[in-house]
Amino acid sequence: MWDTHVHCFDPERYPFKPTRTYTPPPAPLEELITQTKATRLVLVQASIEDGHSGLVDNLSRVRREYPHLLARGIICLDQSWATLSDQDIDTLHHLGVRYVRIHGFLGDSMSDPTRLEQQIRQFCRSYAVQRWNWGLSAQLSLATWALLTPLIVHDPEFSRLRIIVDHVGCCTPEDWGTPQFSALLQLLQTGRVHVKVSCLYRRSPDNVQNMKPIIQSLADNAPSALLWGSDWPHVESTKKSVDSSVPSEPVDIEKELELLHSWMSTDQWQKMRCENPEKLFAY
Repeated sequence: MWDTHVHCFDPERYPFKPTRTYTPPPAPLEELITQTKATRLVLVQASIEDGHSGLVDNLSRVRREYPHLLARGIICLDQSWATLSDQDIDTLHHLGVRYVRIHGFLGDSMSDPTRLEQQIRQFCRSYAVQRWNWGLSAQLSLATWALLTPLIVHDPEFSRLRIIVDHVGCCTPEDWGTPQFSALLQLLQTGRVHVKVSCLYRRSPDNVQNMKPIIQSLADNAPSALLWGSDWPHVESTKKSVDSSVPSEPVDIEKELELLHSWMSTDQWQKMRCENPEKLFAY
């Protein structure tokens, strides 16, 4: 079983950005290992982390201290990206990094759609993509994914890029059946775009059951595009608090998984939890 979206926070060793929008409590690797039931993990650098040193250290620790687990990583495509040499990329790849991440939902990457396109094009031409076939993961609004759809589907430069749509494309129950949701389905049917089924409690805070049509549409139209992520340690990142810690939310992951299982066929469920992420991350 894969969990394709977890964060680890150790601010005493790896400080957060002074410009962050929230401050989570510590969530060290040891605590993750005791709580997860997954044997394959994807560690994701959060937008508040000041660089990817913490993620790199945790990838190294999993190899050294938890050899029964397989860990992969996703680092942020931030200002430090331009400073990485080809040798740095080689090192990161051998440690398990397979994707870079754009966080444009809470951050400022969405202020200029043209800038976002240029950022992605620059990544397409990078050594990480050309040599190691790294992919792009992004948390963007559903409207932004709809704007990017023609480029991702038809543009030659985007044609080899593997893409992950974070957190169900930021869909809410009201998005079902809209043109923007149809654009997301079109992306997933390319075979190059995957979507993380995660944070359902944020997509529909009043009643998670209302996400059923969204999830079933994704599963029925593109079963090979589904990934599951817990988003551990479940910090409420929309609450602005820099000087004091924003507590983690009480999330029942077992209940969420049971709900997802009831909405899917056996084949869709198996693909989401095991087969699809294995193809993306196990190499």
